[in-house]
Amino acid sequence: MDESVFLGRNMSIAYRMANRFYDRVLAPWGIGCGQQFFLLRIYEHQGISMYDLARMGLYDKGTVTRAVQKLEELGYVRCEADEHDRRIRRLYATEKAEPVVQEGYAARIRWNEMLTQGMTPEEAETVKDLVSRVAENAILALEQEEKKSNDI
Repeated sequence: MDESVFLGRNMSIAYRMANRFYDRVLAPWGIGCGQQFFLLRIYEHQGISMYDLARMGLYDKGTVTRAVQKLEELGYVRCEADEHDRRIRRLYATEKAEPVVQEGYAARIRWNEMLTQGMTPEEAETVKDLVSRVAENAILALEQEEKKSNDI
């Protein structure tokens, strides 16, 4: 089997299992893996714009808009127009979001522990570093491919 296919397959499996885990853990609060990233980033960066939120996670505007709307409907996030530029919407986590955020943090710790089960601390750190490098390589590769396509 081609090594790139093998790596991609395993990354895809890990990603899908993570989604299922977060969906299950966060279901009591009415959100799933799709909203947890956004809620945690908003909580950590009170007043972040939707544009900066999209850039932080490399998401398109539509994905961010849908996730934020769901979080707003549930009362976990509030949006305010920027005082200097009314076109910019600033996002803030509400008090109601606090238990959901704490559960999100706890779930992230549990998931990381499950993923590194049976590894030494050094192996776990190596995996973290290598997966980070894979993600950075993926971003660079796609940027280069998009640049090539635009240059044609």
